[in-house]
Amino acid sequence: MTAVDAATDVDAPQVRLLSGADVDALATVEVGLAAAEDAARLVTGGRITTGRVQVNGPVAWMRILAGTISDLDLLGYKEFHRVGQRVKYHVHLFQESTGNALGIVDGRRITSLRTSATAAAAVRHWAGSEPVRVGLIGSGEEAREGLRAIAGAVPVHEAAVFSPTPANRASFARQMSAELGVTVQDVPAQADAIAGCDVLYVATSSHHNAFLHAADVADVGLVAAIGSTQPVHRELFGDVFSAADRVVVDTPDATHESGDCIEAVEGGWDAGSVTLLGDYLGSPAGDRSDRTVFKSIGSVEQDLVLAHHLLRAAEEQERGAVVDPVGSLRIMR
Repeated sequence: MTAVDAATDVDAPQVRLLSGADVDALATVEVGLAAAEDAARLVTGGRITTGRVQVNGPVAWMRILAGTISDLDLLGYKEFHRVGQRVKYHVHLFQESTGNALGIVDGRRITSLRTSATAAAAVRHWAGSEPVRVGLIGSGEEAREGLRAIAGAVPVHEAAVFSPTPANRASFARQMSAELGVTVQDVPAQADAIAGCDVLYVATSSHHNAFLHAADVADVGLVAAIGSTQPVHRELFGDVFSAADRVVVDTPDATHESGDCIEAVEGGWDAGSVTLLGDYLGSPAGDRSDRTVFKSIGSVEQDLVLAHHLLRAAEEQERGAVVDPVGSLRIMR
């Protein structure tokens, strides 16, 4: 190997590593909202390229979601792999213009953090500064992150949660009431969570069977549905989209990758009528007269932008481990 083949990259910066504990400490609502709004606006700019790959082996599987975000001079990927019940997540970031590694971020909470922050950005724009009552269907991690983010984005004066397992929703209500200082009611029926709410956050693991019709949410100002992210998933029946005054999506892929939207299209709903979140955030805020559906499936640029914001916060707060770069420089002919 000659000097032309390989060289010491003396200008490469050190790399910052963020553990799960670092992410927990850095992941404030403010950081999440700033990242979500940045990602939403970048999506409308068109300077993003993404791709994905999944490999399934006899023992383990791995999925990699990669992207370049030229406006941030960023390139990277989120990977997660599973062996039995063990799942690990990481986000790797690089500078697009040089290829230099910037950091590795523990990705365990990245998905739920970016999902909740993206929804909270839509809620804040719809609600303005007025207090809201939040209904939640689902009591898992996604619902917890969702209520945290919404309560950090707008004043929440009350919340109600329903899920099919009484113990889970009771635990949710106790924990979130104590954490947020907001009365969170544990209710025994889906209709009780919906009744009187301004914002309905739907975050379930429902796969094949939708459970919310337009008539069920006719009096809800904003329905944020984040649990149906694949063609086989269902939460909302198609008529919810047709009956809405406005449908906002976090990514154009939502209209053909979410089972909810696929069913709506099959029923005659025009997927071309959607508003991208970035465009919605650029419209006048605080218009509660529109019955709005926010549909999120997530996207890799949201993951990368959030990891980028976390790395910036870590640098400001001197958190994480800083190490010398790994990866020799090779000069290609």
